[in-house]
Amino acid sequence: MQAVLDAAGKVARRGRGQGFQPDQAVKVAVEAHAMNVATEFYGEDWDVEDVHGTKSYDLVCRRGSEIKHVEVKGTTTGGAEVILTPNEVEHARKTRYTALFIVSDMTIELADGGTVTATGGIHRLFDPWHIDDGTLTPLGFRYQIPNQPNDANSGQG
Repeated sequence: MQAVLDAAGKVARRGRGQGFQPDQAVKVAVEAHAMNVATEFYGEDWDVEDVHGTKSYDLVCRRGSEIKHVEVKGTTTGGAEVILTPNEVEHARKTRYTALFIVSDMTIELADGGTVTATGGIHRLFDPWHIDDGTLTPLGFRYQIPNQPNDANSGQG
């Protein structure tokens, strides 16, 4: 399940949907670019606050008495699928004013010094986002190992 949590909102291989990105530098670059694009988009008409470090969504947008929560996803793929954490799904189902902002088809650039940047992309907006209009597919389970193994041969191969 940690792999699902780590990969959610992150970039993947080229293909139809978002997947797991093993390269941390690419993952960070894609996430940062998607957040920048979404912040710039909403910033034209809203006061935007980045809350992704403390909340289960990425941006809170305020305009007068209106409040909107935005989930931001970035990918180098066509963006037909994105990975959501269980908390993101729960939040989208429980919160009335939620939007999904996807930046797909990003280009990854590697500078000579090793710096990775994500650029470009196409953004798509689902606002309001009705999560149950799409299809959720479980990707994994977390299994908690029992305290004591039952097998006397535990530890062997």
